[in-house]
Amino acid sequence: MRALASNTAPLFVAILLLSCIGLQPHSPNLLNSLDFSPMHSEESTNSTNFTTSGGSGLAVSGEPGYVGDVLIASIMVTNSGNASGAVALVISPDSGGESFQGEHITISPGSTRQVSSHFTLLSPGTSNFDWLVTVIEGQDSLQLRGNFSVEVMPSQILNVSIDSIEWSNSEGLSFDALISLSAGKSRVIILDAYSVDQGNYQLLQSVKIDSNPGRRAITFDLGHPSAEQVLLEAIPIDWLPSSNSGNSTIIDVVEPVVTEESIVVSASFPSESPTPGSSPMVIISLENIGNYQAQSGFLRIISSSDQEILAETSVPTVMPGSKFTTDVSIPDWPASDSVGLEIQWHTNGIHSTSFYSIETENSQEGTELPFDLLAAGYGLLAGILIILLGTLVWRAVSTRTPSTSDLNLRDTKESERKLSKQEKVEIQCSYCDQRLMVPNNHSGGVRCPACSMEFVVNEEKNPEYQIASSSEDTLNCPECNQALRVKMENRPVMSRCPVCRTEFMAVAEEVQDV
Repeated sequence: MRALASNTAPLFVAILLLSCIGLQPHSPNLLNSLDFSPMHSEESTNSTNFTTSGGSGLAVSGEPGYVGDVLIASIMVTNSGNASGAVALVISPDSGGESFQGEHITISPGSTRQVSSHFTLLSPGTSNFDWLVTVIEGQDSLQLRGNFSVEVMPSQILNVSIDSIEWSNSEGLSFDALISLSAGKSRVIILDAYSVDQGNYQLLQSVKIDSNPGRRAITFDLGHPSAEQVLLEAIPIDWLPSSNSGNSTIIDVVEPVVTEESIVVSASFPSESPTPGSSPMVIISLENIGNYQAQSGFLRIISSSDQEILAETSVPTVMPGSKFTTDVSIPDWPASDSVGLEIQWHTNGIHSTSFYSIETENSQEGTELPFDLLAAGYGLLAGILIILLGTLVWRAVSTRTPSTSDLNLRDTKESERKLSKQEKVEIQCSYCDQRLMVPNNHSGGVRCPACSMEFVVNEEKNPEYQIASSSEDTLNCPECNQALRVKMENRPVMSRCPVCRTEFMAVAEEVQDV
């Protein structure tokens, strides 16, 4: 009965209203048009009602703000309707320009969610903005709009520079990047270091940092790039530096090199006189007396006479101020009385060379003589007898009593031998420093019994040989320009080039005072 009464009550009210306006309540058409079922509004069943949560207003985070900064505005929105809906926050500068709209946020019935939007500060001073929570596919609520203002500071100044740059052969290229940020907020910066080689840029290292106001130094170690210049660039993340900033810098660099004067190669020979065909060992020392690292390279042992490579081996890196020693075997020693050797150390595109002359030991083992040994013995014996017989005859003739006259007296053979006895002087071999005794007035060639090398002494008039001079122990062959070593204290002295076999006089070149 209560349900029926509740359903018929609207009908009685309707009949009463119709009676008041002059219509017949018992009209069949009217009765048929009335619906006695319960009333349900389609709008009431699918509606949203967005309001701020508890009357809270818009909140702005990220202040204080600087020109170019991106701030965040947010508001809490509640859906008190009975259907879900999507909303978004829109920020618009009141001076006109681009508006900033946040993401669409779907809010279920009875739920409260935060709706936010990012916006950028474009000019210093007081900036005014309008905000609106727009309803997707619905009408905006007058309650969800408003305005706010933000105090905007001028952009911060960012400067970068390169300090303490150094490129060592051992450690590589390194420098300190100096970052300077004016007073304000801490900023996120990416520092990129590039190598520049013939106009080509290559990123070598990238570092992301949080830079506080003030000065800060960061060290970059870049190894050994191929570079003529180094570029350092600072990239701000989500902020805009002042137009007065200098956020990039470029500087010239010079790659260190190893010079021939800074590397020294030397050798020693445990076997002083190798035999032809043997495999003698050579002890080679590599010394780096410079300031830069000598990279890994190789050693060569070359025959000076024909430039044949007798042995070759690789060698490791030699650090500045250090020394490396290795043993190298020559597989097949040349068949020559004296072998000239060039020891070459190749590294960093250059090489250092040392020269040596080694005597070969003549071995009779396994050799065949081109003549009859017995016949040669008989011949040698006959020759000795003839020489002895001739000597006896000469002595008998030369020692007889000489005749005399009133004008002069003939000296005896013994007196003549005394007079003919000549003074001898000591000289030094030009090749092995062996001390030799030769007649004082001897002029011409002398053969050293120690090294078997020949050189000329006491030839001063009308020389038929070439002359080479220098102011140091090293000079060049006048024929093939081969670098040779002749000590200054031994000059003048006849020398022979081990490469082209040219004999020449090595003299000291006088150094004139400037």
